[in-house]
Amino acid sequence: MATTRGCNPAITAGRLSKAIEFLDAAESLDDDKRNAAGDLFVDAGIAASDVLCCIRLGIHSSSGSHTEAANLLSKADRGSEKHLIALLSLKNKAAYTHQSLSAAERKKMNRAATHLVEAAKRAVAAAGPAT
Repeated sequence: MATTRGCNPAITAGRLSKAIEFLDAAESLDDDKRNAAGDLFVDAGIAASDVLCCIRLGIHSSSGSHTEAANLLSKADRGSEKHLIALLSLKNKAAYTHQSLSAAERKKMNRAATHLVEAAKRAVAAAGPAT
């Protein structure tokens, strides 16, 4: 069973704010800082995924399991889980190994994180105030 937490307007707003902040910070980094950008793209995608789950399901993942988080996201926003999986598949390389992300991997992560953040913004806007 997935480990989840309930949401309220403060959690949803805070997670959206962080998603935007992480994405903006990642995009502001020079190409020679691909790994730092990659780590921030992952953080942006996770925060945005939490927002989508909060808006659509009233809960978000609090599990350390990437599979559980992606499965929950698929229930909230079908198709977006592939973007989260793309980010999470490169997380270890960006943050925990001796290898560096390639320019193509950084670009892939940017696209995935941007998709999730934009989807989260649309979900919040569609839900209206106090979500």
